[in-house]
Amino acid sequence: MRDASETEKAVRLYAGTVYGIALSHTGSKADADDVFQETFLAFHSSAKVFHDDEHIKAWLIRTAVNMSRRAVCGKHRRAEELDENMPGGRFEFAADEQNDIADAIRALPEKYRAVIWLHYFEDMPVKDIAKALGARESTIRSQLMRGRERLKELLGKDWFEDE
Repeated sequence: MRDASETEKAVRLYAGTVYGIALSHTGSKADADDVFQETFLAFHSSAKVFHDDEHIKAWLIRTAVNMSRRAVCGKHRRAEELDENMPGGRFEFAADEQNDIADAIRALPEKYRAVIWLHYFEDMPVKDIAKALGARESTIRSQLMRGRERLKELLGKDWFEDE
């Protein structure tokens, strides 16, 4: 079990990332809140030794994705609007655009959701996403490309033209 200060530091540094992943996967604020709590509780309870902050971040991302999967496993969830104070945020959108984008991200196949979220809303480079998700960089690049194509189809507009 970790001391409270280490857990508080992790929450302070990675709350937005964990919550963003949870919300993009579950589509529900209530489920995202649960995943958020469970992820940081697992971190606090874990005896795992971490080498640095990036190792902690990668573990939290992987744990949040796995817990999000469990939260929605076999259940059909009605999509809710994203909170106006969406964490992360390389992009600024009007409220109606934000809801459309959130709905489109939730409509993506699961393998694209985290990759899109981490790259565009958490500004993580492909190398770091690959490390965090335990995948090859080439796989992440392919998932980003395919995820962008799907979002373009769903939204009828290319939000990611600068790539």
